[in-house]
Amino acid sequence: MGADVKHRMADLHVRHLRRVKVDVYDRVVYLTGSVATPADKSDAEIAAWQVDGVEQVVNDLVVRRPRETADDAISALPATAPRHPLMERFPSVTRVESRRAGGPELAYDRTGRVVATVYTLGAREMINAGFTTLPADGRPIDHVSIYPIVAREDLPEPQYAVVLWHVGPPAAGAR
Repeated sequence: MGADVKHRMADLHVRHLRRVKVDVYDRVVYLTGSVATPADKSDAEIAAWQVDGVEQVVNDLVVRRPRETADDAISALPATAPRHPLMERFPSVTRVESRRAGGPELAYDRTGRVVATVYTLGAREMINAGFTTLPADGRPIDHVSIYPIVAREDLPEPQYAVVLWHVGPPAAGAR
């Protein structure tokens, strides 16, 4: 089962794969070692969960801190709001807005058309409750995508963006 997890990580292009050790005992996968980014840590866990027969994943991967250089300087410019991860993945998405606290976000294209409804769910919530009952406010759903969200220290578990697309892959700009 450990080799299956390593193969799945390779399929997902988890960087620094050789620094990740996979141990399996009684259908529990233990991930140890170090990775470069929080997204790599999350991707490794996703890969482990996708292997048949895995009942639990213990993710003890450590995110290495990047080395600071003399070129790192504090900017006097005002901080800008970070772009939504969906906008980074799909150039056709030009705006993502939340309609209400705790509710889904809506993703828009450059013409102002709603192209997706986006939910942020924790790993346990996705496993236990699923996402097949997430409402799309009457909009037809063409396909669903799930993306890991970069881990934050203030969150107890990995978070995922569940994207209910209202347009087909070509219009969504799927890569």
